[in-house]
Amino acid sequence: MKEDLASQLRRLGLGKGPSAIRAPDDRRPARRVENLLPGELYAAGDAACFVVRESFPLETAHGGRSLGELLDQPVAVAATLARQPALADLRFSDLLFLDTETTGLSGGTGTLVFLVGGGYFEGDRFVLNQYFLRSPSDERAMLAALSDDVARHPGLVTFNGRAFDVPLLETRYILNRQRPPFHGAPHLDLLPAARRLWRGSLDSCSLGSLEGAVLGVRRDQADVPGGLIPIIYRDYLQSGNAVEMPRIFYHNQVDVLSMVVLAAHLCNAFSRPETELQSGQEWFSLARWYEQVSLPGEAERAYRSATQADLPAETYRLALRHLGLLLKRAERRDEAAVVWQQLAAVETDDIHGHVELAKYHEWHTGDLAQAADWTRRALPLVERWPRGLQKLASPDLLHRLRRLEDKLARR
Repeated sequence: MKEDLASQLRRLGLGKGPSAIRAPDDRRPARRVENLLPGELYAAGDAACFVVRESFPLETAHGGRSLGELLDQPVAVAATLARQPALADLRFSDLLFLDTETTGLSGGTGTLVFLVGGGYFEGDRFVLNQYFLRSPSDERAMLAALSDDVARHPGLVTFNGRAFDVPLLETRYILNRQRPPFHGAPHLDLLPAARRLWRGSLDSCSLGSLEGAVLGVRRDQADVPGGLIPIIYRDYLQSGNAVEMPRIFYHNQVDVLSMVVLAAHLCNAFSRPETELQSGQEWFSLARWYEQVSLPGEAERAYRSATQADLPAETYRLALRHLGLLLKRAERRDEAAVVWQQLAAVETDDIHGHVELAKYHEWHTGDLAQAADWTRRALPLVERWPRGLQKLASPDLLHRLRRLEDKLARR
């Protein structure tokens, strides 16, 4: 709910009339982050960051899954998702789940990372360390603390971390004359994998959208919209009032826990899709993904599942087209011809199925009459195209038809 002006004034310590005016930064103990959250200080030289540490039993439910379900997945699947073969040599307990809260989304040297959440599996629990900057002067301590976590966990899991979190942290390390600890670490970035699976079925693949649409995660009223987080932190630096900071810690905590169950969902969808996928669009996206990682057998099964589910007409035609090409590349042209017939039956503004059937009958079955017939059927479809496209396609079709009619005449 949007905070009205009166509420904002009360939060800043301002009321009605001169008698109610007081300094916004009286730094009373209850307003310091140390008095609002259980934690401890991590010291590095003359700097010290505030650390909140919490652990969760593996059976802790987050949305529709428990945190420990990820440990049941083969890490080799994650290596395939990330296209990072080195991940296959690790265990999920070797990975650090990393998420940052920053003073802006643009990156660069002017953007400060003021809260880092680092989660990992340890024994029968999932541990989350959150490193917070009470002041920008404590940044060296926060980076040193994070380096300790990274050193114990040779692989990373993030959500958009390859493009945002990790480069930004590396910049902060360099500005503080510290060596970035991430170099060469195998990295599972969940955002590209999520986009491959859900881009066609969801309006957004943000973590918040995936929580609601896929993971069944419901944030409570303690959460704060991500767009307000930089503003709240800047207000804190000016006033010293940390009363809103627990909401940002909560937001960061949920982000990290959601990455754990999202990783489990993606691994399970990739290795056992029949237990996870809900729509034909998801099956189609998975089939395309299988093709990209050179798993043609799995791609074929996914395409067939997609064509047997409810699909928008255009996606159905695409699924048939890709399935036919997959079978053709495997030299299974008789099976591909069945798919091309299905495709030709639903083509209204394309001629792919017609052309493939014409080539199939001309060069593989020797049925020239069928080849000529499929070519003739394609011509009226091309006549509906824009004139520029007609000029490209019609000559090829007419040339093919004349060649076929010549062959039939010689017979």
